[in-house]
Amino acid sequence: MEGRVDASGLGAEAFGDWFDALDDGLILVRGGRVVRLNAAAGRLLEVDPEAAVGVPLIGVLRDHRLETVFCEGGEVELETRGRVLRAKATPTSLLLRDITEARRAQESARELLAVLSHELRTPATAIRSSLEALRYPLPEEQRERFLAHAEAETERLVRLLDDLTVDVKPPRLRSLALREVLARAEALLEDTFEAHRVRLKTDVPPLMVWADADKLLQVLINLLENAAIHGPDGATVHLSARPVGSMVQVVVRDEGTPLPQGGIERLFEPHARGRRVKVKGTGLGLYIVRSIAQRWGGQAWGRPLPSGNEFGFSVPLKGSAQASEPPR
Repeated sequence: MEGRVDASGLGAEAFGDWFDALDDGLILVRGGRVVRLNAAAGRLLEVDPEAAVGVPLIGVLRDHRLETVFCEGGEVELETRGRVLRAKATPTSLLLRDITEARRAQESARELLAVLSHELRTPATAIRSSLEALRYPLPEEQRERFLAHAEAETERLVRLLDDLTVDVKPPRLRSLALREVLARAEALLEDTFEAHRVRLKTDVPPLMVWADADKLLQVLINLLENAAIHGPDGATVHLSARPVGSMVQVVVRDEGTPLPQGGIERLFEPHARGRRVKVKGTGLGLYIVRSIAQRWGGQAWGRPLPSGNEFGFSVPLKGSAQASEPPR
């Protein structure tokens, strides 16, 4: 008995071998019905290749966008069944390539660049401001202060470049005076507060915490800057700190319109945007705050208040690294 011959001119068995060995999904179509599809297409479309033979194309694809590509021709990228596929049509077939991992890698690279950009913005701005001030005749004492400020921020910039992201290296934990780091953050945000006519009121006892100095500074800057930019102009931003068990809870409160609790939690996701959507930014501030706090064993949270909003984080007291629950 002679072996069956496939339309390709090869024996059916030989045809099936190379057809199913393809990494890309391939669907052969005739008269609007599936003639054959390989194993890769079956996996991508979550169908049984044998059961799909003779079925109308839309019944196998179960996605009108893919059907449109085959009917109209061309090539398109789309997400379906939890995958990102590149679909390309010919008069008698539809080729499917799974590009999910490639797109995830691209997204990770974009995320890395966005985080890096966000982290570098504050020290770069501080260095520029110091250099601009040095253009003018200044008393020697004031000149030395600007030079020291620029040098300190340059060193921080180098450390940030070494880290690249909050996840690449473990934080450099050491004993820090919370008031001193806060004073530095306040100085760096002086222009922002002035631009929005914001007053900062602090209630911070002389606490020693166990944290990475650069990361603690960045967390404070992000929360205070958010309160100044996204809260009402001419208002007061309140910052307080108190020990709770083995941690210190640091809280920033604004006087803006209370946000819905669910909306606040979404602000901690990458690329979330605040109330002033026209304000230029990456939407990564709170995402970075939570990422940093978690790395040293703390937490970050937000909640609406009767007349404002609260955003806070916890940081270990000196000699402790145990996390605490966010306030209830």
